[in-house]
Amino acid sequence: MEASYPTKKGQNPPNPGPSPPTPVEPPSSPSVCDDYYSCPSGSTCCCIYKYGDFCFGWGCCPLESATCCDDHYSCCPQDYPVCDAKAGTCRMSTNNPLAVEALKRVPATAIRPLDIVGDKKISSA
Repeated sequence: MEASYPTKKGQNPPNPGPSPPTPVEPPSSPSVCDDYYSCPSGSTCCCIYKYGDFCFGWGCCPLESATCCDDHYSCCPQDYPVCDAKAGTCRMSTNNPLAVEALKRVPATAIRPLDIVGDKKISSA
């Protein structure tokens, strides 16, 4: 009795081998606030302590292109740029009743550049 389906009459085809590796995305660079502080990539630097034109301390809003609120504590998404610090919310416009909760800033990370002493470089730890 013969099989009612096709039967194999030769060797298996060669193994195609491993697939090429998936390209690894390079790590994105942090948001640089100034020469001394930075925030994680995808976040916005917000000045916490300003005197004149100089910022003495930075905070990070966990959103790109965020609005930094005047309370120096919170920030708002780009689509809701109007800060209402008393209510702790962000609005699309001043008189718009739609609002979202304001986000809290986190401290920026200090950048530790190399100190140069004479011809020797020492790390500032």
